[in-house]
Amino acid sequence: MEPRRAISVGQHGGQDRPAVSVIIPAYKIAGYIAETLASVFSQTFSDFEVIVLNDGSVDADELCKAIEPYRARIKFINKVANSGAGATRNLGAKCARGDVFVFLDGDDLWHPEFLARLLQFKKDGGYGAVYSEAKTLVSEPYRVGDLFHLNPAGGEITRTHLINGECHILPSGTLVDAEAFYRIGGFDPCVYRSEDFDLWMRLLFDGVRLGYLREALFTYRLRPNSLKGDMIQRIERCRDVWRGLQRKLPFTYEENAKVDLHIACEEAAILRAEGRLAIYQKDWPTAREKFSEALRMANRLRLPFVHRMKMVGVLLALQLYPEIVRRQAIRLRDYEIDENQIVVAKVEGDTFSPTFTVY
Repeated sequence: MEPRRAISVGQHGGQDRPAVSVIIPAYKIAGYIAETLASVFSQTFSDFEVIVLNDGSVDADELCKAIEPYRARIKFINKVANSGAGATRNLGAKCARGDVFVFLDGDDLWHPEFLARLLQFKKDGGYGAVYSEAKTLVSEPYRVGDLFHLNPAGGEITRTHLINGECHILPSGTLVDAEAFYRIGGFDPCVYRSEDFDLWMRLLFDGVRLGYLREALFTYRLRPNSLKGDMIQRIERCRDVWRGLQRKLPFTYEENAKVDLHIACEEAAILRAEGRLAIYQKDWPTAREKFSEALRMANRLRLPFVHRMKMVGVLLALQLYPEIVRRQAIRLRDYEIDENQIVVAKVEGDTFSPTFTVY
């Protein structure tokens, strides 16, 4: 049964069909969405509509207050039940009128030229979908960075790039042709945390050309308290995304081998996450067992030498100084950044990278 919802349309809701529909799912972002909307309405390109959807959030009252200054300029859909980012974005797409969709997270920020630059890049390259680079913002403690190292030099992105983990595409920085989005059925509502990765892969297999503009045109906000969820469950979901894509898509033999490797790496990451959980709980025998098994798997997978030596160090320290290991693990638990990969986690239902390493 579809969740009950109330829809309000601002005074600009009846305007001519816009070029772009900006779809913003809102879940626990009441404290940020006003700044997000301000960045949207500061765009130099103005032919767009904005659809904000409350995804049954616990801060619904605060959300309504935060968007009040913009109510005359947006369409607001107030859902009672939480259905997840994918299903909520699909609902927004059903209510959208633009020829191009962009799924903006309610705590991210656009540069004033975001839409203008990406739309021109899309037109010039003949792409069906395009994305830009992101700056990253961590508020506590305040840090600014970027994700350039996770993306190629620019230009067209192929399914090989995506399968090999050579690009990092975020919904807030991506424009997609509405026709292509509808044709492949939108987001898979059964996929959580990596529903965007699932969508990009299906678009590429459908023949949609995807372009990458190597310019930092938006800010991706990382909040420390959003990284403290169930890491094991997150990794399992990332593994399950790969398994689901194998069922959905006609990967070649070589591609399937790469996907199998991703799945095995996620299984190894689950062992490490279980080991960390045991460390937090001072269950030293289980911690040693999990890291020993993870190390054996890492050796079989021929993971980087430095990565394996880190686990050897953890195992040695667990034998000699387990309490020190626990204190260090707690200190580092908010941000888990590997040499070549980054864990990017936001609020429940938002983006989570499908390829990453823990510890």
